[in-house]
Amino acid sequence: MKAAGILVLGMFLLLADFCEVKAQQQLNMPVLSRWDDDAIPSAWTGAFSECWGYAAADREYAFIGSTQGTYFFDITDPVSPELIGYFETKDTVTLVVNKDYATYDHYLYAVSDQGTNSLQIFDLQYLPDSVVKVYDSDAISKRCHTIFVEKDRLYMASNTRPDNSFGAMDIFSITDPLNPQLLGTLSHPGFFSVHETFVRNDTAYCANGNNGLWIYDLSNPAAPFLISIIDFYPESAYNHSAWLTSDSKTMVFTDEAHGKGVKVFDMTDIHDPQLVSMIRSNMLQVPVPQSSDGSVAHNPYIVNDILLLSYYHDGVVAYDISDPANPVLIGYNDIHDQNTTYYSYNGCWGLYPFLPSGNIIASDITNGLFILDGSEIFKPKVTIPNNFYFVPAGNPVHGEFITFLYSTPNSVSVEITIYDVTGKLLTDAAVGLVQGKGEVQLPVSGFAAGLYIAVVQTGEQTLSTKFTISEN
Repeated sequence: MKAAGILVLGMFLLLADFCEVKAQQQLNMPVLSRWDDDAIPSAWTGAFSECWGYAAADREYAFIGSTQGTYFFDITDPVSPELIGYFETKDTVTLVVNKDYATYDHYLYAVSDQGTNSLQIFDLQYLPDSVVKVYDSDAISKRCHTIFVEKDRLYMASNTRPDNSFGAMDIFSITDPLNPQLLGTLSHPGFFSVHETFVRNDTAYCANGNNGLWIYDLSNPAAPFLISIIDFYPESAYNHSAWLTSDSKTMVFTDEAHGKGVKVFDMTDIHDPQLVSMIRSNMLQVPVPQSSDGSVAHNPYIVNDILLLSYYHDGVVAYDISDPANPVLIGYNDIHDQNTTYYSYNGCWGLYPFLPSGNIIASDITNGLFILDGSEIFKPKVTIPNNFYFVPAGNPVHGEFITFLYSTPNSVSVEITIYDVTGKLLTDAAVGLVQGKGEVQLPVSGFAAGLYIAVVQTGEQTLSTKFTISEN
């Protein structure tokens, strides 16, 4: 980069700065810093799209795409990130908002999905001193919707080649990172394009828009083998993207449409996936959240058994899915807090929750780059000794009070907080528990019927339990 690159970076440092962080609606996921640049021209509903991250040599980095190019940040100090690089995309006139990123070894791959563009590759081994663009060519792609890297393969979903031919998903070897070699193309009469893909151990979970989710064995990319198809499921719409838990037993995917729930599937039998639960964010309290006035989920990401969602207008939302049939809301941050309705597609585009620090990178279409503190949602679960418990006496709960049964080896003071499924705090009570067994009663007379989460904390120990309030 050097020379001209430094000149461009200097110009952007004059135009852009890290914004003052204001209080936002959040649970267990505070904002550490935010960056925006109002000088960047907008397309669609804003100037920004996807973000990604990278860690090396005890330092952490964030990348975010805009209508003009890619911005590189050193976020080792997450409260005071440093803009260390910027590169334009080939086409800056079309105002391409849709960009996507993936890393392989110390390389960052970048694509754009409008205009006349290219595949760009950046060498990250010189960070934080400089960002080096080592490849910029339309030889294999001039437009591509999304990319995914697994092992030494690059998967390019909805790829337009330089001759204007189209690959639903082109698969490349990147054993030589700067010389991608075509291994095969995934296509089928049952779908026109692949919107996004998640790949693990050569098994690809392809979100194919209105045609559902198709699962392929790509051990031999030249001869893809179809394993199963998930379609005609409840609240199906535009199948957008999927992610797997680390044990590959649970899959979560989104349908990019207003009012459609996020689906959680049991993948024990990959030939016969089973829907076990649905998740729905509704921070604006829309009376009929399943309607066209409801919220829109964009992308899912899973770290161990923690699901994070870029949920457009509702920002970043996190669930504990260790019990896939009963997801529990554990955190959120409404980074697009200016929204008053779920109209259009504003808000959080993407996330990167895989940094060693546990900090979360988030991109907002209008508001730019956010660094969130993920320490609370990623903290190890506290194992409560067998002789200490705190559970509802009955479930579902009837009447004006909920009774909790407890047992404790020592008298102790605890804080009991109760949240609804949107994370709204309803009750916060300090209670003394007497050694032995006992009961604690808390009022719930004003609570609507539904699911609630009670969190009990004493010192370093935290225990959460769920209960349901009946309509009767």
